[in-house]
Amino acid sequence: MNITVLGLNHRTAPITVREKLSFPKAFLCSALSFLMKSGLVKEAVIVSTCNRVEIYAVSQEAAASRAELINFLSEFHETPSDKFQDYLYSLSGYEALKHLFRVSSSLDSQVIGESQILGQIKDAYFQAKEAGSVSRVFSFIFEEAIKTGKRVRSHTQIGCGAVSISSAAVEMARKIFGDLRGKRILVIGAGKIGELSLKQLYDKGADMVFVANRTFLKAQKLAEKFKGTALDFERFPAALGEADIVISSAEAPHFLVTKKMVQECAGRRKQQQLFLIDLGLPRTIDPEVNSIDNVYVYNLDDLKNVKDANFRERLKEVQKIEKIIDEKLLNMEQRLNALFNDACHEKEHCYR
Repeated sequence: MNITVLGLNHRTAPITVREKLSFPKAFLCSALSFLMKSGLVKEAVIVSTCNRVEIYAVSQEAAASRAELINFLSEFHETPSDKFQDYLYSLSGYEALKHLFRVSSSLDSQVIGESQILGQIKDAYFQAKEAGSVSRVFSFIFEEAIKTGKRVRSHTQIGCGAVSISSAAVEMARKIFGDLRGKRILVIGAGKIGELSLKQLYDKGADMVFVANRTFLKAQKLAEKFKGTALDFERFPAALGEADIVISSAEAPHFLVTKKMVQECAGRRKQQQLFLIDLGLPRTIDPEVNSIDNVYVYNLDDLKNVKDANFRERLKEVQKIEKIIDEKLLNMEQRLNALFNDACHEKEHCYR
């Protein structure tokens, strides 16, 4: 059997590298189709989140598969492999399977116990099914990984009090501003992360909320949940002059908030602090904004050291979860061998 995972994450690569190799949702199907054209990869799933880019592949031979996946990343992103190859990790066979199950159980997350990764694994799997890049092997493996992730959340305390990326960002805001009551919040992007961030801010006392999104109706619906105001997307640069905290979770191939944009509204700010949190990958706030007086920019990598009070308690659950994963993989062995034997017979080759 040869199952391979090739990737990089928040531990192995800085955001400047991760953002070059990320896959926007709109391009995942075309990326998978591009990957499958070589014929070396028989099944594939791409998991691309704010903290990881991983390609799971079924192939005939591990070394050839790894080389093909590196070449695919380089060609698809038009980035020379020497710019990212040193940041990659590669696992095969049992270790690749165990890695997937640890990821789906949130043991490999930047915030151990966070709940978003399981949904992201499900989305990646369903998008691969839509693209036609999964068959019986990965259908079985990913469905079992998703079931295991659900079991971990319901039978252990790994998610007890867990912070998310969005709540870590809010905690950082509280350290700077203290009391959030009366602070003016601008959220750019009305997706899931934007909503989670806004809920965290609202629960901590923020009551002056503005939401900007390319689709105004989505901005309006999100703003209404928190008694806020929706803005046309073109109006958010002007709103920077009034905001205290800006959270950008929008998806864009370029910087949405530029240094020039912030400088132009600096006069209206009258030396007030402006705190910007960039939750985008690729980043959507120009890091040069940080050079402006009284303006502070933080990105995903800056949230690494934000820990919550329940972190140590969740770590105690890790050993229990590792046992659940090991037992699951052992129980899967017979079914996996049968699937690969079928593949050997049908394709006249064996996966090893």
